[in-house]
Amino acid sequence: MEQPRKSKRNMARWDLDKVRFKLEKPQPPHREIRSIDTILQQVMDGLEQPQSEHILLLRDAWPKLVGPQIAKHSSPGFIKDWTLYVRVNHPGWLPEMKRNNSVIFKKVKAKYPTLPIRRMLFILDK
Repeated sequence: MEQPRKSKRNMARWDLDKVRFKLEKPQPPHREIRSIDTILQQVMDGLEQPQSEHILLLRDAWPKLVGPQIAKHSSPGFIKDWTLYVRVNHPGWLPEMKRNNSVIFKKVKAKYPTLPIRRMLFILDK
C-alpha cells in the first residue's frame, strides 16, 4: 500500500541506503501489480448509466410480477421510445420470454398503468 504524501521519512535510513545502494533519489512506494483487465473492470463498474425512476421501480417489483424463476434470468433494462427492454441472461430463455410477452406486459401495465410503455422487447444480455 502506498504511503500518504505527507508522511515523515526516516532521513537517517535514506542516507544509509543512498550510500549503500548508490541511489540518487528515494525508492518509489511499493504498489501492487494488477492486470489491465481488473483495472478496466473497476472503471466500467463505476460508469453505470443513470437509471430512470421507472426502471428502478420495475426492478424492485420484477420478482413479484413475473415470479422468482423468470426473475432469476431476466430484469428490466431500460425504456426507450415507449418500449420496455427486458434483459435476458441466457439464450434459452429468450423464446420462453417471447412466448409469455403478452402475459408479462399485461401484468406490468395493470400494476403500473402510468408507465410510458406500449410494448416490450427482450434482449440478450451476456
